[in-house]
Amino acid sequence: MQRRTILIADDDIGLLAAMSTRFESLGFEVITTQDAYQALDRARRTHPDAMVLDVHMPAGEGFSVMERLAAIPELAGTPCIIMTGDDSPEVRRHAESAEAFAMLSKPFEMEELVLIIQAAVRRVRASAASGR
Repeated sequence: MQRRTILIADDDIGLLAAMSTRFESLGFEVITTQDAYQALDRARRTHPDAMVLDVHMPAGEGFSVMERLAAIPELAGTPCIIMTGDDSPEVRRHAESAEAFAMLSKPFEMEELVLIIQAAVRRVRASAASGR
């Protein structure tokens, strides 16, 4: 079975390290970045199976990354999980309208993120198996 890749973009180095360690222990290849510009560049180069994006980062925000991904045919269906410390109704509406796979409010339980990533990867596998 092919190893699954996730890309995590967040400006909190400690959180990146914790998420990377947890997902690598589950057999994922993990790519990390601290800003939106790098997230988009690395997604273009690596075609991750799922992405975890912080809303507020240097050089853009998670939603801007999602908008740009939607314009790239080979990346348009990549499941994106939004993380944010801003649990406002506006941010929730933006996540829904951007068709985020899920939204997590910080702080969150790591195991909740694990379950969400596993569901996102299952969706990618199912789509690939059906030829979509």
